[in-house]
Amino acid sequence: MLIEILTNGSRLHRPEIIEQLSAMPPHKVTVSLYGASAESFDSLTRKPGAFKLLTKGLKAAKEENVPLELALIVTKHNAHEVQAMREIADEYATTYTEYANISPTYDGNSQPLAAQAPGFLDKSSVFKGCPAGHTFFHVDPHGFATMCKVGRERPIGLMTEGLDGLLRLPAIADAQMLRSGGCSGCQLSAKCRVCRPLAKAYQEAKAPLNTYCQHDNGDETA
Repeated sequence: MLIEILTNGSRLHRPEIIEQLSAMPPHKVTVSLYGASAESFDSLTRKPGAFKLLTKGLKAAKEENVPLELALIVTKHNAHEVQAMREIADEYATTYTEYANISPTYDGNSQPLAAQAPGFLDKSSVFKGCPAGHTFFHVDPHGFATMCKVGRERPIGLMTEGLDGLLRLPAIADAQMLRSGGCSGCQLSAKCRVCRPLAKAYQEAKAPLNTYCQHDNGDETA
């Protein structure tokens, strides 16, 4: 089992955390980077001093050889710092990935979509299925397992069911991959780039169709 820790890095500088990560290193620690300066980083996270804490954490992790990957979150507020963000990643991490396509929040709020930087939005490849729930899964801080970070329906409580509960996860994942709702009968599904759980998140947030769908030519029929 390969364990990946996703974090904003705000507590990564703490000695007890670095000691734990050094003693029992995970497969990798993925840290979100929201800018290359305190001005952009703190503004986006809405937490003064967040960039300073992140920098301390990255330095501490590098010194102890903690395997780091940076997730560069590109928005219209920090797009001018992308190159500087890449340089930070090159200095502290073994690898990095850039994310410009922002999804709605889990509670159905589409507000984050307005922060996207149009010039950095990419068109992913055609979606041909996903092993989520079969070869990997997501566990939140409360011990609830789901197929992934997006598909969170019917969570399995590992604290009450134990690892045997994971045996139900493949069927739960398969059910969430079925085209339904606004995607039922869509003639463009064969070349769709978006997985069903993510499309559902966009639909529930009432996001503009062109933010997640191939119907960006003005044809909104499904």
